[in-house]
Order: sequence, then structure tokens, then C-alpha cells
Amino acid sequence: MECAIPFSRLEREEFQQMDYRVMACAFASHGELGRHCTEEIYRNDLMARLEEEGMGPLQSEVLVRVRHGGFVKDYRLDLVVADRGIYELKVAKGIAEEHEGQTLNYLLMTDCAHGKIVNFLSSSVESRFVNNPMTRLARCRYSVSEHAWRGPDELRRGFLSAVEDLGLFLETALYNQILIHRFGGAEVAMQSHPLIRNGRILGRQLFQMCSPGEAFRVTALSSKLAAQQTSFMKLLALTKLKALHWINLNRHDIQFRTLAV
Repeated sequence: MECAIPFSRLEREEFQQMDYRVMACAFASHGELGRHCTEEIYRNDLMARLEEEGMGPLQSEVLVRVRHGGFVKDYRLDLVVADRGIYELKVAKGIAEEHEGQTLNYLLMTDCAHGKIVNFLSSSVESRFVNNPMTRLARCRYSVSEHAWRGPDELRRGFLSAVEDLGLFLETALYNQILIHRFGGAEVAMQSHPLIRNGRILGRQLFQMCSPGEAFRVTALSSKLAAQQTSFMKLLALTKLKALHWINLNRHDIQFRTLAV
């Protein structure tokens, strides 16, 4: 993980004290600008108000770069206040679960303890705290369950290498993208296969491939695993694929399982 800001992990009370001043500026901005400006305008106005309050340093569009082997992906933090708190600014109908997931992902990547989502589109400023209770060291502790694994060793080793490098609990899309890169990139690893029922082709669906006739998927589930396996098996039965290699992150337990019909 590469980020120019060396975040210090604030206690919750310290962040709340800082946040009280940030939100006062956010409410003032919303009160003067209304609810129909762009995210960029709200961010620029909020930063100007925070600067007037002496709350620097302030940085926007802060680059966070993820590297693993030849894989590189860039993220941007909307606003960082005093090198201690991450603020994700939104102009949306409401704060959604995906916004919380995005913000938590940023906190985990930067080892920052606290952040907040601020939405300016609602009639009054809407906000939600997002907290990261885990240190980088804690995210690198894991156990492995693989008694039902029949997948290629390169897939298993490739995934564990990514976890050792980046840690657990990041968004599953990132782990999937790292493995797709390892198996030749999207042009090679993302393949469309027909779904067939009773001899009739229903359409084609994309699968992440690790070898001819073998797909893989990374999930992060701590419950309803049996239901997920049943769903995967139903999907697999509609294809001519030989196997689906399923990697599930059940908190600190990495579960490797091969599904075949």
C-alpha cells in the first residue's frame, strides 16, 4: 500500500472532537450552497471553510496505490483532515451500504482508525461514522481450511501471497482483480460461457478462469455458506465447466473449496 500521508490512529473521542468542527463547516456549507451542487463544489467550499478555521493540513483526491507483483490499482480519498481523518463526500439519495464498504476499505488500506461519510444531497446534511478497529498487523493473521480443495496450486499460492502482502478484510473485488491479473488479465481470464438448460442456451455469462474449464471466485461470507454453495452448484450445473474453485474469507479463516458437478 502506498500513500503519502502517514496516518496516526486517533482514539474515538479525539476523532469526534475534530469531527464536531468539520461537521459545523459542512452544515454551514450546505446552508449557504443548498443541496444541488456537485460533489467537487461542496468539497472545495468545505475545504475553504476548514482552512479558515485553522484545521489544516487539508488534502483532497489523495492517492492510495495498491501494488502486488505486477498488479497496480489506484484509489482516491475525497478529503483528509489534519492527516488523521478520512471524509468521503457524497451527493446521493442516501448513504448506502456500498458507501460504508468503500470508506472502510480506505481506512483498512491506510491503517486509519476513523472516517466519515457526508452526504449533501439530502434536505439536511446526512452523515455516518465508519470505524476501523483492526491494525495492519491484525489483518495479516489468518488460518487456512483446505480439506475440500482440488484447485490449482498457483491459484492457492497466488491468493495467499496477496493476503500476506496486503492483509485481509479488503474489498473482495480487489482480491478477484489481483487473481485475474495473475492469470493473464481480463482479456484472458474473463471468459464468456453459455448457460444451458435442457439443451437450450439461455445466454452467456462471464466467469473468472484459472485454467481451461475451471473458474474461480473470491467471496467474504461469515454466514449462509451452505446457501451460497448451493447457488454456485446450480450455476455450475448449467455450464460445461469442470469446476468452480471457491475462496471464501470467513473473517480470519481462509476457506479453499472446489465445487464440481
